[in-house]
Amino acid sequence: MEKWFIQTQNRIKGPFNTEEVKAHIQADMQNTFIWSRGMSDWVNATQWNPQIISNITQVKQQAGQSRNQAFQNHQSTQSITSKNNQQTEATLTATVIPNQEIINDIKNHVIEKFKVRYDEVDQKEMTRDELIQFASQKEDPSKISILDKKAKEWKELYTLPEIASKLGISRRQHQRVPILAHFTGLNTINGQKLNVRVVSVSQGGFGLTDNFDLKLGESVQGQISSPHFYTPITIEAEVTYSGQDGYVGLKFTQINDEGVSLITDYVKRFGKTTEHY
Repeated sequence: MEKWFIQTQNRIKGPFNTEEVKAHIQADMQNTFIWSRGMSDWVNATQWNPQIISNITQVKQQAGQSRNQAFQNHQSTQSITSKNNQQTEATLTATVIPNQEIINDIKNHVIEKFKVRYDEVDQKEMTRDELIQFASQKEDPSKISILDKKAKEWKELYTLPEIASKLGISRRQHQRVPILAHFTGLNTINGQKLNVRVVSVSQGGFGLTDNFDLKLGESVQGQISSPHFYTPITIEAEVTYSGQDGYVGLKFTQINDEGVSLITDYVKRFGKTTEHY
């Protein structure tokens, strides 16, 4: 009898027989995936056909048995008896939990999901295929950031070599660099005065911290001052990201040539990070 494993919300359950699977998947078929040994990948519950999959699996198993038949014919009666006893014990164990080989197969077929941002705006979690499709539909896929769960930091899409290779993308033009600076000015929407710390800058924009007032789509005008600049830089910018932690990302909408030159020189001297605007 075929044994099936169910994955939903990144949790794996099983093994189940066919009838048990049918009972489990009724609630949310769209977000449920099913896998059994011999399958090359998980299949969405809406496309699951146990009869066809079982037939394919049996063909693969029969082919594998044929390749091993010559070796098995050379085993002694004592070795075969011992092996059969071990197989019986393993089968009994498998009725309680999957054996290690099955567990390893499951790990190799877990559907990895990525936390995604586009232009500093959070998107839904995506599988690798969904991420590739999403990126291919964007004019500037280098604006896509992926959360590195181990390092707990956001990185650009090009840092995933397999995906970057398929999309043909590379490091984006505007590199973001940490900086000691301040922005003074006002919110052009409501006239609120601003005097906040700047924590990062690039040729495309800058990042503020400890600010919970600026909202996505609002605009500011004012000056960026820093010990690294011999003169304040007058700018206008639009909010492209506003996080719950008080971090705000802005994109320049107006900046003079002198300001561009100062920022470009700073980025060239101190730009060593992999984060970008």
